[in-house]
Amino acid sequence: MGSHSRGQCIPKILALLLALMAALTFLRAPANAQRAPKKLTAQDVMDLLTGDVSSADVANAAQKSGISFQVTATVAKQIRDAGGTDDLIRVLRTLAPRAPAAPTSAPHNAPAASPPVLMIESSPGQSEVYIDDEPVGTTSQEGRLKLTRLTAGDHLVRISLSGYQDHEETVKLAAGQVTTVAATLQRPSAPPTSFPTPSPQTEVTPPANSGQPGYLGVFSMPQQPAGARGIVISYAVPGSPADQAGLKAYDTILAVNGQRVTTPAELKAALVSHQAGEMVEITWYNGSATVARQIRLGAVPQAAAQPSAPPSLSNVPHNGFVSFTVAHDHQQNAANYCVGLMSIGNGMIYYKGIKGNGPVHTFEIPLSTVREARRNLAYLVKLGAFHIRLKKGTNYNFVVINQQNQPQPPDALLTAIDQAMGK
Repeated sequence: MGSHSRGQCIPKILALLLALMAALTFLRAPANAQRAPKKLTAQDVMDLLTGDVSSADVANAAQKSGISFQVTATVAKQIRDAGGTDDLIRVLRTLAPRAPAAPTSAPHNAPAASPPVLMIESSPGQSEVYIDDEPVGTTSQEGRLKLTRLTAGDHLVRISLSGYQDHEETVKLAAGQVTTVAATLQRPSAPPTSFPTPSPQTEVTPPANSGQPGYLGVFSMPQQPAGARGIVISYAVPGSPADQAGLKAYDTILAVNGQRVTTPAELKAALVSHQAGEMVEITWYNGSATVARQIRLGAVPQAAAQPSAPPSLSNVPHNGFVSFTVAHDHQQNAANYCVGLMSIGNGMIYYKGIKGNGPVHTFEIPLSTVREARRNLAYLVKLGAFHIRLKKGTNYNFVVINQQNQPQPPDALLTAIDQAMGK
């Protein structure tokens, strides 16, 4: 504090001290000669503290004279900044006058506002309803669902049914009001039915009379699915004749040169009966159609170059694609799903369903149409499920699985999508 300010403050402090002494004198005077002392203001208290009057003396004076202010949080901080103790503030709070009751125009027994009501009307019925990405119920056969436990404010509503495009909109709910969301779900205009075929690669063609046994370059699944019509393959070696012809994991080889094969041993015998360089007709089923193609057999690779076993189907880079085995949930809490291969690359996400306990789906998703690919926060979260949501509202749910059909974390797949999208 400057000398000028201190000089102005000293007379004021002296005046307060004189008033304090006068108050004490009045208290000692006869009752008929007493007059009510002036109550201390908040500024009076702070002036006394900055004038080196102890907190105990200020508290004593306040108890004798009373105070005329409320000890709010702001006033308490100012008193502490002036040197006041917590004991002084407690005393002042006990002496503060009672604050007048705030006027109110509302009736004393005004009823609380009722919660908002959201009515869902969907066509078709039996559609799944999600609020802020949380499943909340299914519409009735007539397509109705009433929700009464939502909070007021903005909410994202999504109505979904397998085989239809999702309906999604944001609604603003108000307490005591009924809001209706009506949606007629549309079927996709042209669901894709094919999976990308890798581009053929150039290879040195062995002569037809090479004397070497023919080599196709496929691995059979260790345990063939029950009821399979042929040999289901688990892997096509990159660059092999099978790979160049378009054979992929989960394709089923049916015949060699028109001769039906039903076991891995029959397939091997049929292939080694031909020499490297010979053209043979391989017939297989790719999940949506039967394909018959002339393929020139190669020579068996050197032991160092030939894999002894196929790698896991998860995270296999091939021709610019990264592939994962996933289960596609049909939005019935994993009670209905199909299993297939998801590949990311060339600006696309491809899913080819192979088998399932319901419809087997195959579709193509341009990365430019994807709004987000993220882990689920509630739906099937214990399985590590993730969703791919399109900008137009369609939502797909998946679970990454290993070769034992056990759920796996989706982080590697989601990272592959983010990288493909340039994130």
